[in-house]
Amino acid sequence: MARVKAYIAQHNLEKELSNAVNEAIKQEALDPYRVIIDYLKDFTLEEEVDEDIIEEHMDVPAMKPRGKREQVMASTFEVPENWVPPVHPKDADAEAFLKQIMSENKLMKSLTPSDREQLMKAFKKVEFSAGEAIIKQGDQSDNMDFYVLESGMCDISVKGKGTVMKATRGVAFGELALLHNAPRAATVTAEEKVTAFALDMVSFKMILMGKSQQDTNDYVGFVNSMPMLSKLSDADKQTIASCLKEVEYAKGKNIITEGDEGNNFYIIRTGEVKCTKGGVEVSDRLKRGDFFGELALLSSDKRAATVTTTKDTSVLMLGRAEFVRLLGPLSNEIAAAAKEKRQLG
Repeated sequence: MARVKAYIAQHNLEKELSNAVNEAIKQEALDPYRVIIDYLKDFTLEEEVDEDIIEEHMDVPAMKPRGKREQVMASTFEVPENWVPPVHPKDADAEAFLKQIMSENKLMKSLTPSDREQLMKAFKKVEFSAGEAIIKQGDQSDNMDFYVLESGMCDISVKGKGTVMKATRGVAFGELALLHNAPRAATVTAEEKVTAFALDMVSFKMILMGKSQQDTNDYVGFVNSMPMLSKLSDADKQTIASCLKEVEYAKGKNIITEGDEGNNFYIIRTGEVKCTKGGVEVSDRLKRGDFFGELALLSSDKRAATVTTTKDTSVLMLGRAEFVRLLGPLSNEIAAAAKEKRQLG
């Protein structure tokens, strides 16, 4: 038994397996095993397919392993205090295009809405002439970019294999070298005039890797700020934070509607909502850190009020199963806190 415990501690198995399961829960994944496998791939010592392409629909031939990566993506990323995310203005069509790509892309679709918004703003439009190399296989530097192709066609080739695919509108490439701190795995050449959106290495790492840490800290902060949860252990608070899912609502949208079944508990991250019953407001406006939706989960009754956004609002949502499992023992404290705040579920 001692050897088993030592082995688990040596490889940090308990923590990373727990994190993998929590990631599947957070995404409400229909295929949780795939999410867990993808999460744990970052810790394997085996070489993975080395394509420098991220799109799910691409049929890229498997390449011969080159041995172990010199450096695997770190599980954490320190965010410099003086870093400010870049903002490059775009028209409505460009914003819509990038949001659509992010909603489908394997790397970006699991990001929270606020992550995607920040990422969308950080992309910069760039142009390349016919015959120009956008990425060269083997290159490695501190200023590599990640790209999303907007127009034109590119040839993607690998030394010794020739062309492996043609990239067109919507294809994203260049991320693996940034994730793994590795040389470029392929050459991407513009076959005609090309326009693309580029994300610099620092912004890529800060937003895709560092931002998730900031969100986790923010989620834990919400949990710690709620007096009714003060009896929970730090481990339980971390578990709740890992189960929270961020959802955005535009101004004027109903988050819950009076009379509906109640399946989720909500904490406001940004924005503001009003609670109405029969069209009449029944409480003060709720803002960052306030919560609602708990009464229907505690009693299994229908929703007692309608909660509507009064401005664009982001909420952290906890599903019924997680709420009952994690917060069920605190039902009295939650009910008392809700009554004190005059919130209705």
